Amino acid sequence: MELAAFLALAVLAVLRLPALSRGGAGTLSELALLTGAGALFMVGTVVPLPILDGWFGGTNVVNLMQNVLATLAIWFMTMTAKLMATGGLPARRELLELVGVIVSFSIPFFLMDRGDTHQQFIWAYADDGWLWLYASIYMGYVAYLMVRMLVALRHREARPYMAVRLGAIFMGTASVFEIIYLTARVFGYAPEWLGDSFIPLFYGGILLFAAGLGWFPLARKARDLALTIAGSLLRRASSGHQVILDDEDHSTDSVAHRTYRLAVQLADFGNTAELTPSEQRSLRFATRLLNLQVPAPQIIRMSAEPKVLA
Repeated sequence: MELAAFLALAVLAVLRLPALSRGGAGTLSELALLTGAGALFMVGTVVPLPILDGWFGGTNVVNLMQNVLATLAIWFMTMTAKLMATGGLPARRELLELVGVIVSFSIPFFLMDRGDTHQQFIWAYADDGWLWLYASIYMGYVAYLMVRMLVALRHREARPYMAVRLGAIFMGTASVFEIIYLTARVFGYAPEWLGDSFIPLFYGGILLFAAGLGWFPLARKARDLALTIAGSLLRRASSGHQVILDDEDHSTDSVAHRTYRLAVQLADFGNTAELTPSEQRSLRFATRLLNLQVPAPQIIRMSAEPKVLA
């Protein structure tokens, strides 16, 4: 499941690389994907963990690096949700909070006896008090960020956000379960069913995040393709009329703007002369696509309707 989550984030990060230069929520979400993929790389999904950890001394330091990157990824994602909800960029207090948490769980990590590289480092040393503090601070902060994300996205009704919210619930639940499990281990209990639930819940949540975020660029590309087809149909329908096609003057416009302009021009002609059934179908198709973004003016919708002669 870790490999599937890594591949999902890595592919999505590559597809959304242009978002880094857009600023705002696009940049924050892309940073979340990049750091998230980096965190999953540190699990040993690509390079075997003994080799990877050996590069850093072979004392499980990659576990700390993984959790630092995961904290950054989840923080970036939470700040994305906050920006979408309130329009506010991360505040100085939030940046200081992030740094403070990372320093807080790094200190007990370096104080504990970490031993040699271990594939299940957390579970192998779960009865160590320093490890409990290290992992509990990290997991507690993850759970806190998941709650913040759910609050920020509570009014978002688009279907992809349902997957993101469900992912946040899974990851938050996994974090709480992990703290309970580690606490039980410190006191000599071993509820393995609780510990075993972490991986499917946490990494399942990451996959849900990837599915939700991946929907937006895929939907955008599909919409642009459909608008391009609609624009071609409108261009063909307009070719038999005296319609001004000023593509050179608007070459930097988006495909939606170009299609909208063609639809308006053909609709204007349709108000002075009857359009053929084929032209009406082309105009209706373009109007429906445009209405998915911004409701088209009534004049376009009227011209797209077949005229009934008395």
